[in-house]
Amino acid sequence: MFRHDPLPFTTRLLWKHFVTILLSVGSRHSLLQEVSALSSRLSSTFVPVSHRRSCFMCTTTAGSKRVAVIGAGAGGLVAAKLLRDDGFAVRVFESADQLGGIWVYDKASPLYKSLRTNIPKEIMAYSDFPFDAGLPSFVKHTDVLAYLRSYADHFALHDMISLSTPVETAEYVSGESGQGWRINGEEALYPSLFVSNGHYNTPRYPRLVKNEFRGLVTHSKFYKEPSPYADQRVLVVGGGPSGVDLAWELHSVAKSVVWADSSFADPETAEATKSKLPSNVELVGRVEGLEEDGRYLVIGPDGSTVTSDDRVDAVIWATGYKYDFPFFSPSSGLIPSTDGSPQPLFDSLYVHLFHKAHSASLFFLGLPVRIIPFPMMESQTKAAIAVMKGRVKTEDLASLPVFPWVMSNEQFPYCALLEQLAKGTHHSFPRSTDPANDPTYDTMKLPRDIELRRQMYADSSLAKRRVPGRYRERNYRVLGAKGEGEIEWEVTEVPEPVAA
Repeated sequence: MFRHDPLPFTTRLLWKHFVTILLSVGSRHSLLQEVSALSSRLSSTFVPVSHRRSCFMCTTTAGSKRVAVIGAGAGGLVAAKLLRDDGFAVRVFESADQLGGIWVYDKASPLYKSLRTNIPKEIMAYSDFPFDAGLPSFVKHTDVLAYLRSYADHFALHDMISLSTPVETAEYVSGESGQGWRINGEEALYPSLFVSNGHYNTPRYPRLVKNEFRGLVTHSKFYKEPSPYADQRVLVVGGGPSGVDLAWELHSVAKSVVWADSSFADPETAEATKSKLPSNVELVGRVEGLEEDGRYLVIGPDGSTVTSDDRVDAVIWATGYKYDFPFFSPSSGLIPSTDGSPQPLFDSLYVHLFHKAHSASLFFLGLPVRIIPFPMMESQTKAAIAVMKGRVKTEDLASLPVFPWVMSNEQFPYCALLEQLAKGTHHSFPRSTDPANDPTYDTMKLPRDIELRRQMYADSSLAKRRVPGRYRERNYRVLGAKGEGEIEWEVTEVPEPVAA
């Protein structure tokens, strides 16, 4: 599946026409005439590679069809593919010199060297492009980047992507010259804008009552591998995916790891988690401050602040990221402040996708957390296209149910709603995600591809709690469906360790 096609789309098309000519003409004179005619037709159709970026606008046929996409990561790529397939002229703005978004491993990315996905590849892929079946279920970050590159190759997306072209400004204008989104001050406007710049760019740090520590301090965004922490006493702050991975990875080289999260202030949670951890990992509650000598202030079981007796040599903040859209001017009022919480941002959107002030032209992909991002962003794009094409009225968006932005299990009915929006059948979706207000929400039947994702996600989440250091050794296999029934699957379990 990851075969790289050395021939670009236009070259393959030229070759196809040339072979047809060779088979159909009977003389050298006729051959020259046909080739000349073909050359003339193609010259009016294709833009030379050296001019594609500067001549993008002259390849569009209708201004109302023009769409800008910010970011050539997983969201931007699937948006470009679906938009083009639906007749839109797409330009993707990518600040880096290659596609892939956060899956490009470099100093600026949030990836660490050993990172593997925490979602099985069997449910992580786009609907029409599976991962290589020979890969394990939990793949390396290099495999994901290879997958995205192969996706772009397979569906001929490269001609739509302007690399090394960061979006500095994006503003909505309306006047005599038309209305739409002006990108980087360009004269031509884009009637629609998809924002897919990711939300792992700007680290979020907690507010501390005291912060006097003078040792090594960093954020998980800048962590790459464990060797700098050999024989150190390391404080890892955060219970999310990065915090989990770093606590496990560091224990093998560090003298000790103190893992802090607000949930660990609960004795039952701490005891259940500790029983599955290496012996040199200690659990504490939320960190409130740091002393100069390496002692730390934490919230204890009774809610009081306690200063530790032990000291640490290094601190890693695995405390997440801020949502950041620097290309929108603060004066535009499009993006509310998210310094305290992301909630105001989500309050400005319908179903985490459509901006309330520009619901038919400004779309945000992949903003919720604890999700399976690739298929969700595919469904989001389909729903946005339905609104762009008028199959869904913008007035309908205000009556759609409200979903939490920290999703987990809620992502599956959310994706079902997006698919209904894409088909224009959303009126049958429950009006509320609260069963007390709409009892049909709890009993709704999910489409079987989404139900497959729900089942595998639940199973892998359970395995993370049961065998947290080894769940990535499990491998899933999709068996297929029998008739109209559910899609069946199986998993190879991790063998239980043999007692010494």
